[in-house]
Amino acid sequence: MRTAALILATTALLNADITINDIDKLVNDIKQERIGLKDKEILTAKDPFIYPNGRMGRILHTGQTKKRRYRFVLTAIVNDHVKINRRWYSLNSKINGYRVSRVGKDHVLLTRKNERIRVFLKRSKSKKIKLFVK
Repeated sequence: MRTAALILATTALLNADITINDIDKLVNDIKQERIGLKDKEILTAKDPFIYPNGRMGRILHTGQTKKRRYRFVLTAIVNDHVKINRRWYSLNSKINGYRVSRVGKDHVLLTRKNERIRVFLKRSKSKKIKLFVK
């Protein structure tokens, strides 16, 4: 196996007709400054990517800050305690800057300044109640 690789490498080197002048020419071609697109042309260029949902889109920087979106999953309500995102919270406690302001039978009201989010219980597909007793 080694001899075959050695023979192949030797024949490749012997058949290569590259001289130092050819290498210098290639290096000089690489060194030359290439002219690219102007900034205005870049901004108006179409997006080259194809997206899986079929839409072609482009994200433009508008200078506005993105709003954070939190995902709240309510899985249990016991009196004034609620289980949101696998953690237990009580009435008036804070979660990601929101305050648990009201606890209903099947929902929780989260408030922050002028924002209000009503989170409903996540319904399981199974309607059977399972109790585990130790």
